[in-house]
Amino acid sequence: MENNTLTQMWDTRPPRIPEDQGGKAVIGGVCEGIGARFHIDPTFIRVVFVALSLAFGGGIFLYLLCWMNMPRFGLTRSPWGAIITPKEQLTAAEIKERDTGWWLLLGLFLFLPSASVAGDLRAVLVTFILFAAGWYFLHQRQPEPPAGLLAGGPEETSTSNGPTVDTTGLTVPEGYEHPGQQAPAWDPLGVAPDLWHLPDPVEPKPESARTKQRYWLWIPAALVLAAVALWTMSVLNSLRIGAIGDFGVANVTAYSAEAMPEFKHRIGEARIDLSHMEPPEEPTTIELSNGLGKIDLKLPTDVPLIVNCDAKIGRASCPEEIQNADKDSALLTINVTQRVGSVSAYYGE
Repeated sequence: MENNTLTQMWDTRPPRIPEDQGGKAVIGGVCEGIGARFHIDPTFIRVVFVALSLAFGGGIFLYLLCWMNMPRFGLTRSPWGAIITPKEQLTAAEIKERDTGWWLLLGLFLFLPSASVAGDLRAVLVTFILFAAGWYFLHQRQPEPPAGLLAGGPEETSTSNGPTVDTTGLTVPEGYEHPGQQAPAWDPLGVAPDLWHLPDPVEPKPESARTKQRYWLWIPAALVLAAVALWTMSVLNSLRIGAIGDFGVANVTAYSAEAMPEFKHRIGEARIDLSHMEPPEEPTTIELSNGLGKIDLKLPTDVPLIVNCDAKIGRASCPEEIQNADKDSALLTINVTQRVGSVSAYYGE
């Protein structure tokens, strides 16, 4: 991939089209902007983000990263661009984007560890590789952005020969020109014939050349930092250091139902071994829950039990109906709740 292709991809990246500007965005307008830039149904883009989150992990982190680097419709600075620009050089709208950028930066730090423990490290990296490849091929299919979509930028974007997109229903921040409703060039002879005696306009002095800031370099830098962080956390997990608070890999073994009536985990993998549990003397219920990641449950073979698995977003693989009904013991009920991720309950050796 040539350097000028990367530069063009960055310069013609999609804008965000949030709901408060007339878009049909669900969250931040990222999918709406990508759909408008490449003429794709935004619903399909949303499905892709969700699928990447569930299949490989890292989809939420990737969405926030896009939000951070995509400017709002009508603006040229993204939230990240507003953060790295001195505040006195920003407009009121860009200052709001700067504030949003700080919140997004906090979200990136919060979701970075969850991206690593929600799935295998290699699977998370697949998310970024697939996204980068998809962006590249979409750009190759439609290198020219639709006319009236991008604000400012390279000269060729304002006279794009690419497909058109209707932006008349969209609004821009106060004080900014609508990209799709640019005023025609000034024609003094056609507009005011009585002013033909005016002197010819003076050519403005060319501005001193300024070094172009290559903001696209932050994308590979962010990916490298993310990869390093994910690799570090995978090493910690491979060393079996265990869970750090409510995060990471939790290895739990219970020998009686009374010893563990409830277990809660936030982010990561919960490995719960009940295979050596003593039969309860009276009907007992155990509550197991995890926020983001995976629950791996090993069941006892000599205890009558019912397993109720509930994966809010994800998949659950658990035995149905009453198990070990022929055993002479009180019934054990295990309720397993996984918000995002997977649940697996099985009999171990």
